[in-house]
Amino acid sequence: MIRKALSHLTHLASRRLGVRARTVEPEPQPVPPPPPEAVVELLRHLGVSLTRAGDATQRVTRILEDVARVYAARGVTFFVVPTGVFVRIRTGGTSRMDFQAGASAPLRLDQIDALYRLVDDIRHGLVDAEPARARLGRLLQAEPRFGRVVSILASGILTLGLGLVLNPTAAALPAFLSIGFLVGALRWWADRNPVLSLVLPVAAAALVTALVFRWLAPALDSPPLEIVIPTLITFLPGAALTVATVELSTGDIVAGSARLVDGLQRLLVLSFGIALGVEVGGLPTPPSVPGAALGPWAAWVGVLVFGVGQFFASSAPPGTLPWLLLVLYVGYGIQATSGLVLGPLGASFLAAALVLPVCYAIQSRRSGPPVPVTFLPTFWLLVPGSLGLQGVAQMVGADQVAGLGDFLDALLTIVAIAVGVVVGSGLSERIGRVTSTWRGL
Repeated sequence: MIRKALSHLTHLASRRLGVRARTVEPEPQPVPPPPPEAVVELLRHLGVSLTRAGDATQRVTRILEDVARVYAARGVTFFVVPTGVFVRIRTGGTSRMDFQAGASAPLRLDQIDALYRLVDDIRHGLVDAEPARARLGRLLQAEPRFGRVVSILASGILTLGLGLVLNPTAAALPAFLSIGFLVGALRWWADRNPVLSLVLPVAAAALVTALVFRWLAPALDSPPLEIVIPTLITFLPGAALTVATVELSTGDIVAGSARLVDGLQRLLVLSFGIALGVEVGGLPTPPSVPGAALGPWAAWVGVLVFGVGQFFASSAPPGTLPWLLLVLYVGYGIQATSGLVLGPLGASFLAAALVLPVCYAIQSRRSGPPVPVTFLPTFWLLVPGSLGLQGVAQMVGADQVAGLGDFLDALLTIVAIAVGVVVGSGLSERIGRVTSTWRGL
C-alpha cells in the first residue's frame, strides 16, 4: 500500500514539475521476410526519394542497406547516382537487378519529414515492405500544406528577410516584397507547366534584372544590386554545389562530378538571364546620395522574417517553425560572430560544422523534426549567395574584375561549408545512429 502511494506521488510530482521521462529506444520488431520483388520495388523508389530530399549518395546507400537488413534481404548491392538508383538482389541461385530513374524536382519540407519518419518506422520493424511502398507513394503525391496565395505571399516574405540580412536601405524594402511576390507567382506557374519550369531561372533572372535596372532602382534612388540579389538568391544552386563538394571529398567521384557540373550549369544559366536583363534594362546612373543602411539589427530581424517565409513557402510540417528559427539563428549567429575573428572562410566552416549537432539534438526530442527539415533551409544563410550573385552581376556590368574576385570567393566559401558539413555530420552521426530517432543526413 505504501509502495503504491509513493509511486503515485512520484508520478504526480513528475507531471507537476514538468520532468520528462527519458525516451527509451524501442527494440526492433521481427519482420517476416517479404517477397524479393517487393523489397526491390521499395528500395529503388526509396533511394530516388532520398536523393530528391537532398541527401548525399553515400548516405542514401547506408540508409538503403539498413532497410534491406530489416527485411532480411541478403546479397543486396546498390549503385546510387543523382539521376537514378540501381538495385541488385540475390534470389536463391540467381540475382535480379532493377533501376529507377531519378527526378529533378526536390521534395518539400513536409515530404522530407514524412520520408524520414517512414525510414525510422522501417528501421524499427513497424511496417512491412508493401505497406511501406504504398505509404511512400502517398507522401510523394501529397499536395502542399498551403495553397497558391499563401505560397506567393511567403515568397515575398522570405525575399524581404534575405534583403534585411544584407542590410539594405529602407527604400528598398517595398521592392523586395513586390519582386518577391512576382517570383513566387512565376514559381507557382512553373510548377504547373513543365515547359516553363525549364526556363524559369532564365526568365525570372532576366525579368527581375530588367525591371530593377530600368525602373525600380532609379525610382527608389537605390543601388540595383541591393534589390536584385535577395530576389534571385533562391535560384542559386548553393546546396547542390555544397553536396557535390561533400561527395567528392568522401570519394564519390561519379555522383560528385555529376552534381558539380549540374550546379555550375545552373549557375551559368542564371548568369545568362542576369546578363540579358542588364542588356534590356541598361545600367542606371549611381544614386547621388547613397541611402543609409538600416543598421546591425536589420540582419537579426531578417533571419526571423526569412524563417517565417521559408516555413510557408517550403510547406514545412506543423510545429517545426520554432525549431527552424532556432537553427537559423544558431547558424547565422555563429557565422556572424566568428567572422569577426576568423574571416568569411573560417566562419562558414565553423557554422556548418556546429549547426549539424544542433539539428541532431533537436531531432532527438519527441517534437523535433528530422535533421534535413531544419538543416536544408540554412543553406541560404550559410552559402554566400549574395556574394556569388553579386559577382555574377558585376561581371556582366561595369566592374568585371571585382565581380570575378567575388565569384571566386563565393566558390571557396562553398568549399569551406562543405568541409564543415563533412566534419559536423561525422561527429553528429556517431551520436545520431545510436538513438531511435536517426533519420539520415
